[in-house]
Amino acid sequence: MSKQVLAAARTFSVRRLRAMTHVPVLRRRALVAALAAAVVALGIWQYGRINQITETDARVMADMITVSSRVDGWVAKRTVTDGQSIATGNELVVIDQREAEQQLAALRASAQSIRLQRERALVQLQVDEGTSSSAVTAAEARRTAAIANLHSAESELQRTREDFQRADALLASQFVSRQSWDLRQSQTRKAEEAYRGTQAQLAEAEASLVEAKAKLGTVDVQRKEVERLEHDAEQVAAQVHQLEIELGDRVVRSPIDGVVDRKFVEPGEYVIPGQRLLLIHDPKAVWVEANVKETKLERLRPGQPVTISVDAYSDRTFRGTIERVGDAATSQFALLPSPNPSGNFTKITQRVPVRIRVDQPDDNPLRPGMMVEVDIDAGHR
Repeated sequence: MSKQVLAAARTFSVRRLRAMTHVPVLRRRALVAALAAAVVALGIWQYGRINQITETDARVMADMITVSSRVDGWVAKRTVTDGQSIATGNELVVIDQREAEQQLAALRASAQSIRLQRERALVQLQVDEGTSSSAVTAAEARRTAAIANLHSAESELQRTREDFQRADALLASQFVSRQSWDLRQSQTRKAEEAYRGTQAQLAEAEASLVEAKAKLGTVDVQRKEVERLEHDAEQVAAQVHQLEIELGDRVVRSPIDGVVDRKFVEPGEYVIPGQRLLLIHDPKAVWVEANVKETKLERLRPGQPVTISVDAYSDRTFRGTIERVGDAATSQFALLPSPNPSGNFTKITQRVPVRIRVDQPDDNPLRPGMMVEVDIDAGHR
């Protein structure tokens, strides 16, 4: 039993001696591993320092749309309020429409009256054109017939006169009877009366023709009246269209899908053209604007990835890309100029706005004006 204990003691002593000899080796390995980790961490930190640009002067931006009035009047109704989501075409504000509606009704009644007058004038014009043309044609035919009758009567009168002259010469020589001479004289007088009758008929036919042609002049007057009524109808139609536009402008509608940021009027207030009514924006069309020092612009390129941290959401990170680097420093847009005319000069590093495109999540967490911090991967090409 003692031998076994002695053997176990010797085995334990050997193992303890071996373990004690390995301790320095493990320490050296641990030290080397720690140094390697430190070098790697230092390299990563140095890489980030060189290739990462961090800016805290950044905020969420959006196109803020000021909805204004195009007409004046009393605000009859405001159907939206702050923070309300709206869609394109939604009714926002209604301005009193009663007076415009009355004016529109009066103009439409005037347009209806002009339309009826024009229809009546057109019917009268068609009737006058038909009757006047027929009257001229008939008068011309009567005049032609009267001319033919006149020529016939003239020929007959010429013949009877010649017969009478021969009978009158023969009567002196007693070669014809007195009865025959009387017959020739009677025939001559009848021919003269017939000739004068055809002359009167021709004069009457010509007078009828002149009268019929004069009526054609009234047709031209009637045609001008129709044209005047058409012009009046077009003028009233233009006024109706203009008033319909004004009536439509009295219902202010949303130009975009968005959200109401702020309201500026209440029902019962009087507004004038150009007065702002609401402020809205599209929550999907947001971007980040970072004011980057001019000394860092050399490494910035459009398309470089950006990590965005929002002060309002400590547990969320957003991704974006540089869309555009500004062409002027922010100082150029200041209300007060910065040059010092006294000659004292202090060089200050300027900042240039950089626009960063960011995809808005479905819950629209990014709101205009929020402060953010951006990390730009300047090593990306």
